[in-house]
Amino acid sequence: MPVSFDLTEDQVELQKWLHQFAADVVRPAAHEYDEREAFPWDVLQEAAKIGLYSLDFFATQWFDESGLGIPITMEELFWGDAGIGLAIVGTTLAAASVRANGTDEQVGQWIPAMFGTVEEPKVAAFCSSEPDAGSDVGAMRTRAVYDEATGEWVLNGTKTWATNGGIADIHVVTAVVDPELKARGHASFVVPPGTKGISQGQKSSSTGSAPRTPPRSCSRTAGSPATACSAGGRSSRSGWRGHARA
Repeated sequence: MPVSFDLTEDQVELQKWLHQFAADVVRPAAHEYDEREAFPWDVLQEAAKIGLYSLDFFATQWFDESGLGIPITMEELFWGDAGIGLAIVGTTLAAASVRANGTDEQVGQWIPAMFGTVEEPKVAAFCSSEPDAGSDVGAMRTRAVYDEATGEWVLNGTKTWATNGGIADIHVVTAVVDPELKARGHASFVVPPGTKGISQGQKSSSTGSAPRTPPRSCSRTAGSPATACSAGGRSSRSGWRGHARA
């Protein structure tokens, strides 16, 4: 069967709706946030008010059988401004990690909380890269050790270039559980809001084609307890399996 990328009527309406928001709200705010290099909370809230920044919206696009919902969204928002566009979609990276690796219970608990409410939008951060391990996840040094006494996983390490790092309500952190398995010995963990031991390091300078990107900081987890969202989401040492995806 031939493949067609022609947009349906609904997709054309989606494109027009997004383009209008990008033209009316995103572009007018771009210069201000270019100068301030601050996170555009007011723009995010406007997106939340119209249902654009919400789990329902992104879930609808994810389940679009044509696969065009997310590309349309990205294209129109980033036409408005690449940095502000990233501020609106950045949370979905953390959400996708929990969706891919977590249990249904964890998906229901953590992903809605990542977006917050219309009145008080939240953001989430996916933390994988490290100072000496950018895209080379095999060189990751952040460790996760299960504490039998407390029944918690304890994380220690440093993450860098984490979009929304430090301002996020929820951080999803990849860590080494079994060093002998190398890249196959990693797991993902949810670090809940208010967790003791997590701190924001130096904020990265904004560079490249998206100068108004959300904060991309160095986050340190020093003895931070976390919930495992890999290997079927079992937060116990015996429940972790070596083939869990980071």
